[in-house]
Amino acid sequence: MPLLVLGLNHDSAPLALRERAAFAPTELSEALADARRVGGLAEVVVLSTCNRTEIITSGAHTADALTRWLAGRTALDADTLQAHGYLLEDEAAVRHVFRVAAGLDSMVLGEPQILGQVKQAFADADGAGTVGPTLRRLFQKANEAAKRARSETDIGRNPVSFAFAGVRLAEQIFEDVTEQTALLIGAGEMIELFAAHLKARGLRRLLFCNRTAARAEALAHRHAGASLPFSELDAYLPDADLLISCTGSPTPIVSREAMKQAVKRRRRRPVCALDIAVPRDIDPAAGTLDDVYLYAVDDLQAIIDRNQQARRDAAAQAEDLVQRHVDQFMHWLQTREAGAVVGQLRQQMTQVGDEVAASAIAQLQRGDDPAVVLPRLVRSLGQRWLHAPSTAIRQAPPEDQPALQAAVKRLFDLDDNA
Repeated sequence: MPLLVLGLNHDSAPLALRERAAFAPTELSEALADARRVGGLAEVVVLSTCNRTEIITSGAHTADALTRWLAGRTALDADTLQAHGYLLEDEAAVRHVFRVAAGLDSMVLGEPQILGQVKQAFADADGAGTVGPTLRRLFQKANEAAKRARSETDIGRNPVSFAFAGVRLAEQIFEDVTEQTALLIGAGEMIELFAAHLKARGLRRLLFCNRTAARAEALAHRHAGASLPFSELDAYLPDADLLISCTGSPTPIVSREAMKQAVKRRRRRPVCALDIAVPRDIDPAAGTLDDVYLYAVDDLQAIIDRNQQARRDAAAQAEDLVQRHVDQFMHWLQTREAGAVVGQLRQQMTQVGDEVAASAIAQLQRGDDPAVVLPRLVRSLGQRWLHAPSTAIRQAPPEDQPALQAAVKRLFDLDDNA
């Protein structure tokens, strides 16, 4: 049963187009049911994230029909979909789904979130009743391939974001980073990303400080933390095991002296300080203090650069692993289709056998000699069974003859030299 993937992603289409093609969670069930009305379509899963919208299908439907359906469901016309999308069939479609699940097709190579999104897309389609044996097997094998890619290669072991890199540094300093207190200074996108990552990691306590108190309070509310008055920042520095700062201040807002006093009050418990601001928020001289581990944006970028290269190196291993799973799935698919053909062949041969046997029984009941009837039955069976393949061979064009004759010799175990 043919497999098709129709979609667009961060490589093929700008954000403005991806937004128009996205499916909201509230419309997904109805969209899946509607897709089943495409002529010949048997199974469908819709994967819709901020970076991609993909329709993964199995059935006897055409690519044009699927494109028309997606155009009708979104704010994109068929010409735009063809210009900015991609259509993959059979083995290429299988390989694409496996690569997506493994993070090999992501904007950030090896990012882990996509596997959860793939699983959710399958669960949504399964719940809507649009998954059958082919896509069920496809997504099971995609999940296996993705898990093995992450466990057997380094594709996801090296942080490639400031938040990941910063927490990895903190883990080298603290035995259990989740038991620490983080003080985040600023209220921009970078602080938001750090806060979300730290919260997801289960950090014990998050403190937020910003010149505009309302913005610090909003961050604290979103991430279940506490906000601090900016005027009292120095007083709260001793509470910070992990200090993260990213403001637009033209001069440092945390001085060496303030850090010195904080370390003294901490009784030499270490501080991991991440200064993501440009210009810097933390006086570089604070890094000379004992028990202060100060990292600036260039330090984190150097880690990210090394890790991105490590991921690219690991991607080659992951690609090989994914291809092995693709080969296994295609073998299963072809064997399954071969089983259906064998079933049809058995059914046809049984029908012919029943007809010939009925004629032979009637002859015997009339009193005909069995010595005549039985050989006639055998000859009739052979002629009836071989009529269709013999006709196909004789009527085949010359260019198809070698392949057909070779197939017949293999199927019937004939001597190549005869």
